Order: sequence, then structure tokens, then C-alpha cells
Amino acid sequence: MGRSRTNADHTLRVLMSGQVARRVASIADVLLREMRDQAAANGHELIDPIARLVAYDGRHNAHLVETLRAWLDAFGDVITASANAYVHPNTFRYRVRRVAEVAGIDLQDPSIRFAAMLQLRLMDLPLEDEPHRTG
Repeated sequence: MGRSRTNADHTLRVLMSGQVARRVASIADVLLREMRDQAAANGHELIDPIARLVAYDGRHNAHLVETLRAWLDAFGDVITASANAYVHPNTFRYRVRRVAEVAGIDLQDPSIRFAAMLQLRLMDLPLEDEPHRTG
């Protein structure tokens, strides 16, 4: 019974956080939430490649994190990704090359792509919510 209660609590937190725009949370939603909370509890920060992109974007307003996210979400399809990012395909290709250079990652490596995608998804989630208080 304890594990069922814990699972229900995790699912409820996902639904109440606005993390999903539907009334049912998937196991992926719950697992991502748990991973984010665990990383925060252990003091884990961004992995180096993604941290470099975030820092670079902050200094240069280069949109490299947005570019990587769009490219990964489109499974490397530059035409689709560039349309979703509202950028010309040639500009988008240039940005993808800059992502690889600045982050120091090989985007042809599936393990690297998976780690980057997971890190980006975890970045999107807010830290563990404060307990709800009623006034």
C-alpha cells in the first residue's frame, strides 16, 4: 500500500504542477518529475555540454539551446526543425554546427543525443513544488 500511495502522490504532483495539459499523467511524465526532484535533492546541476550552451546563449543570445531542442524533437530533420523554430534551414544548419562546437558534443552519437534530450526535458520542469498552503 505504501508504494501505491507514493505513486499516486507523484502522479497528483505532476497533474497539479501544470506539467501536462491533460487530465491523465503518463508514466513518462511521472518518471521525469521524479528524476528532476531526485537531481535537485542531490544537488546535481546541468551536465557540461548543456551548461555550456545555456551559458553561451546567456552571453550571446544565440538560441543554441532552442536549436538543439528543435533538432532533437524533429529527429534531426532540419526542414521540420527549422520551420518549428521559425528559422531559415541554412541558418538552422549553421546553428546546429555551432551547438556541436560550443557544447563539444558529437550529435551523431545516439547516447549523446539521448542524454541531451533527457537533460533538456528535465530543465523544462520546475523544481519540486512547495507544499500547498491554505490561508
